[in-house]
Amino acid sequence: MKPSRLSLHDRLLLVALLPAALLATLVTALVLYRGAQTVDRAVHDHGTAIVSFLAPAAEYGVISGNRATLQSLLQAAMAQREVIAAGVYNDQGELLASKGRIGVLDPEVLRAADGTATHTAPDILTVIAPIESAGINIDDEYLDGWQTRGVARMRTIGWVHVELDTRPSSREKSLIVWTSFAIVALGLLLTAVIAVRLARSVSRPVAGLVRGVKQMAAGALDVEISEQATSQELSALERGFNTMARAISENHRTLQSRIDDATALLAYQAQHDPLTGLQNRRVFEQKLEECVIASRRAGDHGALCFIDLDRFKIVNDTCGHAAGDDLLMRIALLIQQRVREQDIICRIGGDEFALILRGCSPEDALNIANELRESISSFRFDWQGHTFSVGASIGMACIDGTHTDPSDILIAADAACYDAKRNGRNCVIQYPAQGCAPDAAPDVATSGGENTA
Repeated sequence: MKPSRLSLHDRLLLVALLPAALLATLVTALVLYRGAQTVDRAVHDHGTAIVSFLAPAAEYGVISGNRATLQSLLQAAMAQREVIAAGVYNDQGELLASKGRIGVLDPEVLRAADGTATHTAPDILTVIAPIESAGINIDDEYLDGWQTRGVARMRTIGWVHVELDTRPSSREKSLIVWTSFAIVALGLLLTAVIAVRLARSVSRPVAGLVRGVKQMAAGALDVEISEQATSQELSALERGFNTMARAISENHRTLQSRIDDATALLAYQAQHDPLTGLQNRRVFEQKLEECVIASRRAGDHGALCFIDLDRFKIVNDTCGHAAGDDLLMRIALLIQQRVREQDIICRIGGDEFALILRGCSPEDALNIANELRESISSFRFDWQGHTFSVGASIGMACIDGTHTDPSDILIAADAACYDAKRNGRNCVIQYPAQGCAPDAAPDVATSGGENTA
């Protein structure tokens, strides 16, 4: 079903006002109709009563032709309210006596009138009644087998004509009309005031709920509507909406926090080695490319060192992978403690590490690499009664802007590391090869159960 264009407030007003307006209109129309009928009937009855009194009283005056008597009767009729003219006619339709500015009627009009009241002018009501006289028949007659004597026979000997002013009744009808309209208007005004208050008491809370729902649908979760409903049902709806909105907002914050934590964890895991916590090969390749670009543009030189642990396989084969993992974590911590803050240390696989030295001359880089090699060489690893010594074969390649492709530096450092392994291990070789700096101590590990290379 298509939604109505009328708002809830307007529809509530229509529901409240339309039946009241229709009922008021019907009642007013009925009151006006009945009031007008009552006023008109009262005027007609008043005129009929006057002529009903005059007609018998004027019988003697018409028969005797005593105009003075007729004038006195008409004067008495003129004393009645709303009577403005009166007259008496004989049986020929001749006016015998009159009072006021009476409009003389034709004989045909008089004969046609039978005690009726008609409007001869807009504000004048004319009432005509016949003057009848009873004649006595002294002869005996038989009527349907019964003998009668002195039966009266009625005949018309004249007419009484009275005119009444209908303007007072018209004013009375106008008063009824305006009074009815005033009462209806006042009633409708009071009804409208009550309807508006009732409509607002419903539409305002509902409108607040609608705004809150729209705000939530638009993504605003911290929504709270004012609780101003006067009815228990709408007040319960407002409280329920605010409770629901707070719960949704809190759940969203909790869920968003979990999503952020999970995202941060995934981002960390995507960039770090899960065993040692060092940055992984992906980050290493990105950082190496950044350093190569910086060396070409800004002259920020540095060096790349490949570190391959010596005798690591002995630890794995002797004590298992758990010991090997623990050794890798300790070596990673040792390297982190020996390098500078701006340097980057990564685990690129197995027992191989990559160290990017930034802002460093070839001589300083070589010194740092030798110090690191010595620290690893002097490190002793204890595991379940066994003591192992390891070393590090380090291959170094300078990042000085001569190479435009990071893979060239990577290949050079890897080749230098391979040469260090091949030349007796535990030494640092710079690419291009410039000799080896072997450890002064013999390449031997001692323990309760000795392990040697």
